[in-house]
Amino acid sequence: MYSFLGVFVGGGLGAVLRWLTGRAVSGHWGVFIVNVLGAFFIGLAYAYFARRAAGPELKLFIMTGCLGGFTTFSTYLLDFAQLTAAGKQGEAFFYLVLSVLAGLAALWAGMKCLG
Repeated sequence: MYSFLGVFVGGGLGAVLRWLTGRAVSGHWGVFIVNVLGAFFIGLAYAYFARRAAGPELKLFIMTGCLGGFTTFSTYLLDFAQLTAAGKQGEAFFYLVLSVLAGLAALWAGMKCLG
């Protein structure tokens, strides 16, 4: 139950922070800043939790909740880095490129459904 609440509250907090950043810096530059900050903070959190004992609830609150609500771009990049670190460079780059291409195709398809 604490895991659920941590993700729920953290996700709300992350979404509000994303909204506030978007208000401060409008347009695509706001999204850029959110994505770069999210990537930095998930890297920081990953390194922090790798070196220190922390309960799974705190990790879920920060990484899945706050940063997941702030941006999923950070998780996408962490997945890429973990695949690379595991020696799976081929799969990592396939994941990187396929995610962008599939995302663009899905965006285009979604826009065409109503337009």
